[in-house]
Amino acid sequence: MGNEDAEIVRRCRAGDERAYRELVDRYRRQVYSMALRMLRREEDAEDVAQETFIRVFRALDRYDPARPFAAWLFTIAARLCIDAIRRRKLSPVSLFQRDAETLEERTIEVVDPGPGPEELTSREEEERRAQTLIDSLPPHYRIVVMMRHQQDLSYEEIADALRLPLGTVKARIHRARALLKSRLEGRTS
Repeated sequence: MGNEDAEIVRRCRAGDERAYRELVDRYRRQVYSMALRMLRREEDAEDVAQETFIRVFRALDRYDPARPFAAWLFTIAARLCIDAIRRRKLSPVSLFQRDAETLEERTIEVVDPGPGPEELTSREEEERRAQTLIDSLPPHYRIVVMMRHQQDLSYEEIADALRLPLGTVKARIHRARALLKSRLEGRTS
């Protein structure tokens, strides 16, 4: 866990209300963005983000500082998203759906000379095709793919977060990639 997170968590455990606000401010946007990508509805994403922080604060005394705080936080958020998907029987997750803030950031990032409009259009089309394939994954594959590729968590962090054996995480990611590859090859044939 980063030194800043460790210090903020220590202050939260001591009852410092400003530290609670710092944790929320530090991770609110990322948690909301992940929930929005998985749930596709702003209201549901807001509910999950709020519930995530409520559960985090209630469970801070059970948090193990030897583990990365962000992985623990995103695990709680991911589980709440999966529960919401199960309850509402929502359509699959969208990794590439972007909210207004993300689009704004993306515009700022493309200030320097970069790819032209044709290349950007081509990339967006590739993202849409990839997203269609990702949407077709079963939830237990989709969540590990999201945690690995969207949240950049290591296999070990995913295993810890989901309380799965490391081999299971590796197998799910491998199977998800194989499934995506076979579906992609089926489309291009």
